[in-house]
Amino acid sequence: MIRMMIAAAGLSIGLMMMPVATMPAKADVNISIGLGGGKHRISCRRGAEIVEDYGFRHVRPRNCSGDRYKYLGRKRGDSFIITLNSRRGRIVDVQRVW
Repeated sequence: MIRMMIAAAGLSIGLMMMPVATMPAKADVNISIGLGGGKHRISCRRGAEIVEDYGFRHVRPRNCSGDRYKYLGRKRGDSFIITLNSRRGRIVDVQRVW
């Protein structure tokens, strides 16, 4: 019984002596809820960058007006028309061009 208590005390002291991280925690939070009457749209160039982030190459804008932007891009040798929501910056449709 005494051995068990000594072992538990030694383990407790050992855990308390462990180094503690002194780096401050970092949080990178960006919340966009679309306030402002719907006038806030991403730029046409930023939309093309978002499409490129999804793996499309040689991205060219076809129509950058209204609620949805359309781009022509290539992926794995095939051509696609990519539709992007201009307010949220999310791809809403991808159609393969034959």
